[in-house]
Amino acid sequence: MSYKLSERSLSRLVGLHPALSFAVTEAIRVTPVDFGVIEGVRTIERQRELVETGKSKTLDSYHLYGLAVDLVPYIDGRYRWDDDTAFSAVAGAMKQVIDTHGLKIDWGWELWQWDKPHWQMTGMKTVYDVRRLEAAV
Repeated sequence: MSYKLSERSLSRLVGLHPALSFAVTEAIRVTPVDFGVIEGVRTIERQRELVETGKSKTLDSYHLYGLAVDLVPYIDGRYRWDDDTAFSAVAGAMKQVIDTHGLKIDWGWELWQWDKPHWQMTGMKTVYDVRRLEAAV
């Protein structure tokens, strides 16, 4: 079966580093499990909210820079935060694209053992910052 990103998921890719956006749009084509983009670029206000509620551990998230995205399996009409097998399938699709194209993208689960939805371009904060791009417009 072939999946495609919803309009909402596509809108959440806006502002991301092009390589990260590319990885997500390619992964949806090869994944055995449908998924959605939960969050891409975040505001500092949203990041503070996530830290205050314990859903994030830093105020300097890669999401603020446009260097991180959260992907969650979408099965039977709902997001499945509790399905480890589905998360592994999404990860397999992302890793396939990352390896095929030589992209520098890391999975949160492999970095910290707790953030399965999270994918980031580690070490790129000095290279790409969507906030600088927005300020220039």
